[in-house]
Amino acid sequence: MIKIDMHSPTPIYEQIKTGFKGLVRKALMLPGDAAPSIRTLAAQLKLNPNTVARAYRELTAEGFFESKRGEENIVSPKAARLAESDTKTLKAKIADAVADGLKNGLSLRDIEEIINKVKRDTV
Repeated sequence: MIKIDMHSPTPIYEQIKTGFKGLVRKALMLPGDAAPSIRTLAAQLKLNPNTVARAYRELTAEGFFESKRGEENIVSPKAARLAESDTKTLKAKIADAVADGLKNGLSLRDIEEIINKVKRDTV
């Protein structure tokens, strides 16, 4: 299931996109699977359907979803490759953040505490 953090500075539609990519990365959604309808997901997440629609439009434009007007949004065959590409970018961002933290005086213990807090708050 996709989780939304209303307090995050990340836009909600981006969180939805990230959520779908995570589901594919974890093999909880596979190519050919249908995503929930915009209205269904909006109701489940208690969001405006326009926000969900924006995420779906962007996922379709990126090639993550295949969609035809009035039909389901289907996870495309190249979705796993797209999600993996995002993983590489995320790993690089995390590595940069850790390096910056170390350069600015954080200890490995400090960084570990941050990681553990994020895990507790996210899982």
